[in-house]
Amino acid sequence: MVLLDLPSIGSQVVRKAPASYTKIVVKGMTRAEMILKVVMAPHEPLVVFVDNYIKLLTDCNTETFQKILDMKGLKRSEQSSMLELLRQRLPTPPSGPEGSSSLSLLAPTPEQESSRIRKLEKLIKKRL
Repeated sequence: MVLLDLPSIGSQVVRKAPASYTKIVVKGMTRAEMILKVVMAPHEPLVVFVDNYIKLLTDCNTETFQKILDMKGLKRSEQSSMLELLRQRLPTPPSGPEGSSSLSLLAPTPEQESSRIRKLEKLIKKRL
């Protein structure tokens, strides 16, 4: 809630935050909550853990999964079997030019997400 009220903190005029700002904050915090849920979940049985990751993080990939396993403090030897299980359970992306373009429209790349976050950080710094 503090992040949603951030644009009007210190302002004499009380107004609602822009819809685009609210959308970005809600999306980012929802993703953070889902990551925390996965990190805090027990990693055994492996199949349940991997399925939970796929269910909670809709834009799941092996790189993000690797980072989550690192956050859990699992050894590389434990991680390899989990990564292999994830690769088996992930749906295969559609092939062909039409499939790849529609996929890129649905899920922003990590570079796009970090760019949005940097813009948001700059906006926050200017307001403070």
